[in-house]
Formats: sequence, C-alpha cells, structure tokens
Amino acid sequence: MGLSYFWFIAAASIGAMDLYFGNLLLLLVSSACFFTGILALFVTGLYFQISVFLALSVFVLAFMAALQYHRQKIDFYSEWLKRNVGQYVTVHEWQGTKTKVQYDGRIWKAEIAFNPHAKLQAGKYKVWKILNRRLILIHP
Repeated sequence: MGLSYFWFIAAASIGAMDLYFGNLLLLLVSSACFFTGILALFVTGLYFQISVFLALSVFVLAFMAALQYHRQKIDFYSEWLKRNVGQYVTVHEWQGTKTKVQYDGRIWKAEIAFNPHAKLQAGKYKVWKILNRRLILIHP
C-alpha cells in the first residue's frame, strides 16, 4: 500500500512536467505510473510493479514510434500527390477509355475522368487524380 503512493506521486509530478513542457510523451509515462499505482494497490511485489511500469512505458514508446512512422509515410504520400496532380502527360494511343502512359519514370495505367464516350485523341492530358496505381486524366 505504501508503494502505491510513490506511483501516484510520480504520476502527478510527471503529469505536472507535461503541463509545463507540453510533451505528450511525459503524459503517457505519467499514465503508465498511474496505472502501475492502481496495480500496486492489489499486488505488493516491487519487481512485478517495476516490470509492469517498464512494459507499459515500452509499449507506449513503441506505439508512438509506429504512429510517427505512419504519419511521415502519409505526409510524404500526400506531398507527392500535391506535387504530381496537375502535371501533364503525353498519351500516344487510347484503347477505348484506357491507356498506358509513361510518367515519373514508370509506366502507369491511365483513364479519362469525364465523358468516357467522347472520341479520344493522342496528345497532352492533365493528371486530375492518382488512384491505386492509375492516373485519372482530363483534357487540358
């Protein structure tokens, strides 16, 4: 019972540091201290409490790292889309409403965005959208 007070005081002090510094990581460590304090009310083993605290902290750190990696990947993809939408590609031949074009060093499947029944001719087209490895083109 006496050790649970330590965990609650640690959670409160780390939480206060989080309020001062504004760091989400401190808030998550503070919550790990709080949950370990609740566990300390029922389990008296010091090594078990420390291992639960470390396991929660490592889990939170791994989750934050995975979230950061995912955010960087999403932001990179959206920046790539912003950079490539609106660019021009040259269509050499249409097969119905679909074609293959070379763009950004790769061969892409492409299709026309609006009025698919119009007579399509070879020439320059503008990239309107990029969906699942295919370009959606519009007339310039």
